[in-house]
Amino acid sequence: MTVLTCLPQSICSWNYSVTADSGVTASVEFDFLSEQGSITLESSYYSVQHAWLSGEWSLESGGRVVAVAIKPNPLSRLFEVSCGSQNLIFRAESPFTRAFAVEQDDRLLGTIQPTHPLTRRASVNCSSSIEIPVQVFLFWLAVLMWKRAANNSGAAGGAASGAGR
Repeated sequence: MTVLTCLPQSICSWNYSVTADSGVTASVEFDFLSEQGSITLESSYYSVQHAWLSGEWSLESGGRVVAVAIKPNPLSRLFEVSCGSQNLIFRAESPFTRAFAVEQDDRLLGTIQPTHPLTRRASVNCSSSIEIPVQVFLFWLAVLMWKRAANNSGAAGGAASGAGR
């Protein structure tokens, strides 16, 4: 099991610093006006691409696609993720929480959740069968859903949007 600790870079930021229990470090960043961004993992750079008006995001590095996430229904918080030979389901655990589950063949492989209901701090606990860049990409998708929920609620900050560090 790999454990990632995810801390927002500032109190109002959706960008994160991520540390693995193995000591590996990463940063997760969102582009200001789009649903794209980047992940830096140690010395490797990954871009997160999103085609406008589509439900597809890709994690790319050095001109190759590492993983693809498809959101089949715009009203759900569920993604179908393919990375190499793995096909994962990444879904909200409940309509009432910010926690997400990572599944493969109806088997739970991990969770991504805030450390407390009123914070943006989070943890990722996933099977080591999922590569760390893909785990960080899944976290990026979870933050995207949290960010959308905060924007849709009209909350400018504070506890309602989980802005606390």
